[in-house]
Amino acid sequence: MAVYAVSAVVCCAVAARTSAHFADLQVYRMGGAAVLHDGSRLYQVRLGGLPFTYPPFAAVVFTGLAAVPWRVAVTLLTGASMLALPAALYLVLRLPGPSRMPAAGPAWTLALAVATVAIWLEPARATLGYGQVDILLTAAVLFDLSLPDTARGKGLLIGLAAGLKLTPAIFAVYLLITGRQRAAATATGVFAGTVAAGFAAIPASSAWFWAGRFAAPGHVSPVQDPQNQSLAGALARVMHTADILPAWLPLAAVVAVAGLSLAAAASRRGDEALGFGLCAVTGLLISPISWIHHWVIVIPALLIAGLTAARAYRAGNVATAVLITAAITVSAAIGWIELAGETPRSGWLALPAWVLVRSACYVLIGLAVLVAGAWSQVRSALSRAAPGTAGQRRTALPSPHSHPKLEA
Repeated sequence: MAVYAVSAVVCCAVAARTSAHFADLQVYRMGGAAVLHDGSRLYQVRLGGLPFTYPPFAAVVFTGLAAVPWRVAVTLLTGASMLALPAALYLVLRLPGPSRMPAAGPAWTLALAVATVAIWLEPARATLGYGQVDILLTAAVLFDLSLPDTARGKGLLIGLAAGLKLTPAIFAVYLLITGRQRAAATATGVFAGTVAAGFAAIPASSAWFWAGRFAAPGHVSPVQDPQNQSLAGALARVMHTADILPAWLPLAAVVAVAGLSLAAAASRRGDEALGFGLCAVTGLLISPISWIHHWVIVIPALLIAGLTAARAYRAGNVATAVLITAAITVSAAIGWIELAGETPRSGWLALPAWVLVRSACYVLIGLAVLVAGAWSQVRSALSRAAPGTAGQRRTALPSPHSHPKLEA
């Protein structure tokens, strides 16, 4: 715990000195202050050139950050994020599947050890530097998934997270297609409640946002910004145009169906941790805007990948272990490769080939994860269909959705 605390404090100090300057926290407070004023001009106010781009409910929640002094807001959000990272890693270790650690003590020990290093990964550093809430949302989604399906409140935190930022809504779809209709209905109902709360507090701004503006990525930022690590951003840079809708829509649909199908299949096999990771990657790829700090949600999946590599090595599958370890290493190194100074004067739509590849690094890794997941599914199917295996009785796995309530 002490080692993680030292690492986290040093990382936060480094992140605070970057050019991010807690810009998103300032936008949160600006949105909260707009609601406290009258809320009618929530989406017209600017912090420099930065607009408030989140759902109206988020602005209502952020009134709490606007009501306290700046240093208090920074301390509260940064401290909460520091605590949420090891909590998220602990929770992913408690999800059903081959990587599940049944004992709480060893799970916390491993989570803290991994968090000591993981907090230095680019998505985590960016989250801390910008003053974002993405680590908190990651922990909320994982806590929700860790609840037994008999829990009345399962789905509640996913609905709330979607009310703050729309991207976690994909986990409500994940709950639905994995047969957890009640949890999916809870998530949907809670999200609808956040929309209603926004209309009750700031009706004019809510009407403007939900009339369709939320679906226009241009109100957030130019989609071609290299910090946008989504399919849409990569396509815009590769095609050298922001007019990508005809190409992006069918591609995003294919990725959504494939990714969610793979996630659901993993869940049905009893591997909830893998299902979470595949769902998270799918959501990041298909979202029109996926900033680098949004990718913090896949850090718990990197831990699961590391444990998978260790199991493969112990089983004698050295090639698989080396391949997974190499993929984790590449993912960890990405954040230290800067694009600064390499954007041509003509802008982000005219990046040279080498910079284009680097500007799509997260997207390429995300697609590779889905391809690897699909290949694993094919190999598993071929293995089951191989001569001598058909008709054999297998020891039944416990239902992935009927595990007893996990201890804290």
